[in-house]
Amino acid sequence: MYVKQFDDSGCVILGLYVDDIWIFGNNMHVINDVKSFLSNNFDMKDLGPVDLILGIKLIKKDDDIVLTLSHYVKKILEKINYFDIKTDSTPYDSSIKLKELSEGISSHKYSQIIGSLLHLTNFSRPDIAYAIGTMGRYTHNPDHSHWIALEKDFRYLKGIINYDIHYTCFPVVIEGFSDDVN
Repeated sequence: MYVKQFDDSGCVILGLYVDDIWIFGNNMHVINDVKSFLSNNFDMKDLGPVDLILGIKLIKKDDDIVLTLSHYVKKILEKINYFDIKTDSTPYDSSIKLKELSEGISSHKYSQIIGSLLHLTNFSRPDIAYAIGTMGRYTHNPDHSHWIALEKDFRYLKGIINYDIHYTCFPVVIEGFSDDVN
C-alpha cells in the first residue's frame, strides 16, 4: 500500500499486488492525475472501477461496499460435486478424531481443497479458520475421517454462502492493524 497526501487537494492510496494496482482516494481529479502520471511512465491499462480483487467481488451500492466470496464458495463446491448438499449450522465437529493413517484418500485433492478454504479464512470466513487449520495439519496423509470433517465444513459453507461483509459510510480515517511487534 502506498499513500500520498496532496496538500489540501486530497489523498490517493495505491494498492499493489504483483502486476495489479488499485487506485482510490477522496478526490477524483487527483486520482485521474495519478493515473495519467502512471500511464505516461509505465505500460498500463485502465480497467475502470474495480469489481474483483484476489477473488473477492466488490459490489458498490450508494454509499455501501459489499465484499462477497459466494461465487468462490460455489466454485469450490461445484468442483468437488458438493453444491447440492444439505446445510449445517456449524463448521466443525470436534467429536471427529483426526489422525494419520496409511490408507489415505488423495492427499493432492485434499490439500488443494484445504488451500482453497484457507483463502476463504484469510479474506472473509474467520469462522472456519479453526476447522481448516486443524484439518490442514494432515494434508500429507489424510484419511476418511478427514473427508467427513471436510464434508461438514462444505455443508456449513453452503448454508452461509450468501453471507457477505458490508461496509457503510466510509470512515474519514483509514485504520490498519498488524500483529507485527517491531
